[in-house]
This record gives sequence, structure tokens and C-alpha cells, in this order.
Amino acid sequence: MASTQTEPPPPLPSGKNRTRSRIFIALFVGLQFLVPLTYLMREDVTDDRFTWRSLTAVDAPECEARATVERRDGERQPIELETALHEDWVDYVRLGRRAVVDAFLERRCGDGDVASVELVTRCVGGEEKVFARECTSTDELPRTAAR
Repeated sequence: MASTQTEPPPPLPSGKNRTRSRIFIALFVGLQFLVPLTYLMREDVTDDRFTWRSLTAVDAPECEARATVERRDGERQPIELETALHEDWVDYVRLGRRAVVDAFLERRCGDGDVASVELVTRCVGGEEKVFARECTSTDELPRTAAR
């Protein structure tokens, strides 16, 4: 075992290494503050699924949604959201979460002879939002071989 009386202490890090270490630590700590704040820069600022606000007991607004599909022959049909989507996704569609609504509209465009899809959401005390998509023949989903 070495004694401090017989061996000199290890050399101190050079000034260049200390500066690099300080910069790295400062950038790392700064990144830890900035990453959680990215939700402020999102398009949908009400989407708090990935923030600390999701842990609070704030009630979501009461919203309703209705969807219709127009076939290429001109027939309009309502879409029953509760049977077309999983119950968790129905809530996101009712709230008008843009990513979920876009995926829903795109999926409906892939269902056969659909010309357009429209989704209307309305929250208590809020405005009515209309999401619509005109479908093209390239929207059709790829078919797989039957088993």
C-alpha cells in the first residue's frame, strides 16, 4: 500500500481538461432543463401526455365527435367511432389531437371506394373544429394475400 509520504500526489488535470469538463457538465445540465420544455414548441400545446402536467388531476374538457364518410357514388354514411376505434383513441379523436385525427382520416381513406372523410369535434364551451380529407386512389391500403 502506498503512503502519501513516499509517493507524490497525482497531477491535477490540465486547464484545458478542466475547461472541457465544465463545458460538458454545463451542456448536460442545460439539456436536462430544455428537453422537458419542448412541449411548448409543439403544434398542439394541449397535448400533455409527455409532460409533468399529465400527473395532475385536471379534467379534460367534455367533447363529442361525429364522423362521416362519402363514397365515390355520392352516398354519405356516418362512422360509429366507438366501434371503429379503440376506446382510448376515441377520446383523443374527440379532443381533436391532430396526430390521431390525421391517422384516423388516412385510415378511413384506405377503406375501399371512399371519396372523402369528415370529422367534426365540439367541446363544451369551445368552438367546433372540422377535419376533412379528400381521398385519392393512391390512399388505398396495400392488400395482402389471403391465407
